[in-house]
Amino acid sequence: MSRPLLLAAAPGRRSLRGCALLLVVSLVAAGCSGDQSTDTTGEPGRATATAPAERPGRTSEAAPRTEEPEPAVQVNGVPRGPRRVAQALYGGGDVPARGNLGTRLARRTPAEQDVTVRGAAGRWQGTRVAVLTHDDDLTLLVEGSRGWQVVGGQWPSLGIERPLLGGRRHVLLIGSDAREQQGQPVDRMRADALQVVGVDGAGGGGVMGIARDSWVTMPSGGEAKINQAMVEAGPEGQLETVRRVTGLPVEGYVLVGFEGFTAFVDDWGGVTIDAPRAFDGFPEGVQELTGYWLLRWTRHRKTLPGGDFDRSFHQGVALAGIGLQARGAGPLALPQLLELVDTHMESNLDAEQVMTLAAWAYLGKPARFGHEVATGSVGWSGDGQSIVRLDEDARRTFADFTDGRLGD
Repeated sequence: MSRPLLLAAAPGRRSLRGCALLLVVSLVAAGCSGDQSTDTTGEPGRATATAPAERPGRTSEAAPRTEEPEPAVQVNGVPRGPRRVAQALYGGGDVPARGNLGTRLARRTPAEQDVTVRGAAGRWQGTRVAVLTHDDDLTLLVEGSRGWQVVGGQWPSLGIERPLLGGRRHVLLIGSDAREQQGQPVDRMRADALQVVGVDGAGGGGVMGIARDSWVTMPSGGEAKINQAMVEAGPEGQLETVRRVTGLPVEGYVLVGFEGFTAFVDDWGGVTIDAPRAFDGFPEGVQELTGYWLLRWTRHRKTLPGGDFDRSFHQGVALAGIGLQARGAGPLALPQLLELVDTHMESNLDAEQVMTLAAWAYLGKPARFGHEVATGSVGWSGDGQSIVRLDEDARRTFADFTDGRLGD
């Protein structure tokens, strides 16, 4: 059974199941609001009323009607394009949006009173992104060739309660064991960590670890440990191998090496974890670690009772800690977080994909996130390597994760 994400395993419980984590988010648009006789839902709007023409020699007894003022929308912290999108979103104008989001937003209920919107902007792989917030509303924006567009979000104040972030999703997080100071390429060394993060599109999700010693078919057709796939075919080959082994529709990857990981953690201000056990000088329980010590904690396996399985589990705990800190910092910190990831890591995810995935760190329900490690029997390969042969329990975990969520 899966444990709640963001909680570490309690002492004495099974080490291969439990804990939970997740992250992901995005919205982008551009446009201006204007006076209309009808709003975008087709309901009567706030047209200026005019008095009927008076007959000669008679004086109208009706008091003159005045136009009801549109709500004022004040936006702070973002460039002009996102400000215009916010004004259209809450003022009743047409909102530029990706895909079917435009249809959903056209049916919203415009604000009826003054609105203050806060925002933050940044970049992902050179593309400008922005986040807007108002009460519990969250809007994700990406700038493209057609200007700023909304790519996802949640707008309870406008009558849209459920987050619109693209349905179920899976992405692969790869930790390379490259020694960058020795000139080893991050994208052509063995994958020291393999974690699949998923969301079900309804507030739930999970993190699934894959032991690096899992014995599987390589891109070349031979058999080897799963982490060898990146040596043969780079991160794309590692991604395709994970897809084939798990049967999961993993859409992309995020890749990081030792140096990138430690620099990211330090730039983020350290990470707080809830360690399920004490080992190698690390205490049990809640503790804040710098990049160097968190890397050591996630790579240790020699004294762990479950070996490679326990190490993979600990990697998921570390991801949970990062996700919790992102959640605590709030959605306006997302652009800064994405810029840190972009600076220290590599990814084939575009701005819309990463924004709408990361937004789940804020909009997801922690109690509905699970954490598992795909298990198997430990044995030996024909050439004497210690390996893991994934078993029926692993296949059940893969099947359970198909909808993007682990556990009940």
